[in-house]
Amino acid sequence: MSLYTKSEWKKFRDELIELDGYKCKECGRNRTEVVLQVHHKNYIKGRLPWEYPLKDCETLCKGCHSSRHGITKPQIGWEFVGQEDLGDLNGTCENCGATIRHSFLIQHENWGAMEVGTFCCDKLTDTNIASNFLESQTSFKSRKQRFVNSRRWKFDNAKHSISQGSFKVEISTRDGFHFITIYGQESKKKYESIEFAKAKVFDVIESGEFLAYLDKHKIPFTEKKKKKTKSKTEKSNSKKTVFKK
Repeated sequence: MSLYTKSEWKKFRDELIELDGYKCKECGRNRTEVVLQVHHKNYIKGRLPWEYPLKDCETLCKGCHSSRHGITKPQIGWEFVGQEDLGDLNGTCENCGATIRHSFLIQHENWGAMEVGTFCCDKLTDTNIASNFLESQTSFKSRKQRFVNSRRWKFDNAKHSISQGSFKVEISTRDGFHFITIYGQESKKKYESIEFAKAKVFDVIESGEFLAYLDKHKIPFTEKKKKKTKSKTEKSNSKKTVFKK
């Protein structure tokens, strides 16, 4: 006869479920919605199921109970780990099987890790991490494209130039390659196309990479304006009054 059919177990189970308010401690659903069971948080060799302290047991629905033991895939309790842009629809969501480009790595303490798409990442982690990330990426790409195609770019003396915020940017061409100069600092890297060079300018300014470069090399970002002292003659002239007619 199974221990879980004995009257002692049924009494222990019913009392614990009552103490937990007839609700699953994991998902919050009640006994009218799901089948409730008792989960042992740990097992002690030789001890009968109803001989455990109440603190070592909790009420779970059948689904959450199975998930807790790793029998079925948990639907809650997942944590976001990282993200990767696959470049194209080359991936597969391990939760729903959909074809994906953006892969989000999530993990669960009772299941392990898996790679999923945007919708499943948000759903399983109960966050908007994936959708917010894609929204920011889309916004970034749009700003970048507008910067590259901006009419503010000027071309003169074989140089493309633009002022972006406090930065004066120039892109010169030598031997078929393009070189970037920002705030008087020329990059050693060469670019095959003017579009690539302009895109790189946006990246280093937008990300703060260029400011970090100035700080690392102790290059002052703003030049202090020197106070111009007036000569005695200038002071004397400034005090002269205008003759009336």
